[in-house]
Amino acid sequence: MSKSQDSPQGLNVEQVLRLHNLTKDVSKFCERQLRTYLDAVAPLFRPRRILGDFVEGSGREGAVGAAQNLTELRETFQRACGRPIDLHRELTTPVESISTQLQIYPWEYLHEIPTNNSRKKVKVSSPLVWAVCYPSAYSLSMFRQVVTGGYERDQTHIGEFVLRACVMALMFNKLASLKALFEGLRYSVEIRNSPELGQVPFVTISAPFPSFRPSDEIVLVASGVSGGNAFEEVLDLATIRQMADPLRTEIQKLVESHGDRL
Repeated sequence: MSKSQDSPQGLNVEQVLRLHNLTKDVSKFCERQLRTYLDAVAPLFRPRRILGDFVEGSGREGAVGAAQNLTELRETFQRACGRPIDLHRELTTPVESISTQLQIYPWEYLHEIPTNNSRKKVKVSSPLVWAVCYPSAYSLSMFRQVVTGGYERDQTHIGEFVLRACVMALMFNKLASLKALFEGLRYSVEIRNSPELGQVPFVTISAPFPSFRPSDEIVLVASGVSGGNAFEEVLDLATIRQMADPLRTEIQKLVESHGDRL
């Protein structure tokens, strides 16, 4: 769920549908920008930076704390393989080599809305939040459908996806500079779980401004208009109007500490 879920909810259906078009354009702009950033820094995501020679590869490449990092990876992988993933597989070494051609996928979650006689499940996407993943046979959407029974399970591909998600999370846990880099670009980083995917850790990167989900009544009507059980959050314009520039704020503090004002 996006962090703007508590934003003012006083929108009508017409306003939400109009905001959807604006949100799509903003999302496309931010996604292009984020992809450019990720392509530029892709070499920084080499797993050997934290796992050293425990990762397949020619030559030797030491990494400080590699043995401890491997232990943590094993523990995270074991937790992630529990229910509902139900994968009975040990993490062996050396860990398979992983390409750094990073992929990003829109973040999604299920939202249940009470109706007269039941509860309707709506798949909600956060268009300004993306999961960052190493490439694998499954996209995030396909992996979700496999786990929830929409596709036939392939244990090898499931294990591959889970392992790579765990490695990505470990990268951000161990290399604080990665998170700081994106925050300097005004994108925020968070490691989170998806309720229907158990303990698989996902690294998400969010745009500098949030989207939000309006009231359940609006979501029900809007998802019905779209002809399915899906809804896309809309841009929070109020937050954009109040945005501050973090760099300017920090420089202003320094200027004022010298007795001057901007």
